[in-house]
Amino acid sequence: MPFDPTKPANNSPASSAEMRSQLTSLNADIQQRATAAQVAADISNALQQTSNNSNGVSTLGQGADGSYNQSQMQQVLDKLDELINALRR
Repeated sequence: MPFDPTKPANNSPASSAEMRSQLTSLNADIQQRATAAQVAADISNALQQTSNNSNGVSTLGQGADGSYNQSQMQQVLDKLDELINALRR
């Protein structure tokens, strides 16, 4: 039974079953929220590690050629593909 903030009604006789049900519902809600907080912390920790996906991609280690160089352009494209694939892991 979910928590019902309207119970017990004003000036109604006390019922132990009703109060127990209310307290049990509140306890379950508190436990679920604690779990949600842990999930949020786990997600935050995982996101901090996502940058590591690209650590295996080395830099090109060369300067730009002053004119069009097909070989150099292919190396740039290959390195870009390598980076994209690393980030998809």
